[in-house]
Amino acid sequence: MLDRFVSVLSCFSVHEPVATAAEIRARTGLPPTTTNRLLRSLVDRGVLSQDLRGYKLSLRFVGWAEVAKAGSDLVEASTPILAELRDRSGESTGLALLDNDCRYVINNCSSRRSIVFHTEIGQTLPLYAGSGGKVLLAFSDQLPKLKRLTKLASGTITSRAKLEKELELIRERGWAYAQSEREDGLNSVAAPVLDAGGLIGSMTIGGPAFRMGEDRAEELGLMVLDAARELSLAIGYQGKYPPVRETDDT
Repeated sequence: MLDRFVSVLSCFSVHEPVATAAEIRARTGLPPTTTNRLLRSLVDRGVLSQDLRGYKLSLRFVGWAEVAKAGSDLVEASTPILAELRDRSGESTGLALLDNDCRYVINNCSSRRSIVFHTEIGQTLPLYAGSGGKVLLAFSDQLPKLKRLTKLASGTITSRAKLEKELELIRERGWAYAQSEREDGLNSVAAPVLDAGGLIGSMTIGGPAFRMGEDRAEELGLMVLDAARELSLAIGYQGKYPPVRETDDT
């Protein structure tokens, strides 16, 4: 099945960025029913987009290309830091990059415990739900436009006024905390990661709510703050940490 998906994606190029279903069938040699099923699946997952001319690669590939380009050095630099943070906290750790109105996971280190929080490399996560996303919103110079604050779990913040109040708190202390915002029973803390050009992503500690309650929030928040600072300095950031968000306010 994976080979078939790759064969469909390989039908597109700089010179031929759009293809009809018939052209894709001809190029891949796949039966019509198989081709149509693959195309529907890729469109549903946001990998392909469709218009009157046919199918084309979605803009998600722009984000994936940036992850591939920026991720190689970051993965190497962040791996030992994430591993140490995992061992200190006892929970899973991760690193995600900011990309427009979402974040992409580029590295993680799973907890050694039996019940763990886990994200997949390349997984796309929202900005408004979860500590890793909120910390990006808090320290981004230009706030991404959030279309809707869709409720994803029992703790998801769906009020823009409440979210802005939360972002102010994050800016004050430098780290974010989330309780069942993206998934029920999952809590996390996060801190911003910066390079010489500014904010690029967030580092996260995540785990089950029964191990990451409010009683551990500050302890783990300061822990991830130290680790994110270490990574930021290692990749060229030289400014104040936690950063001071630039605004257009007078």
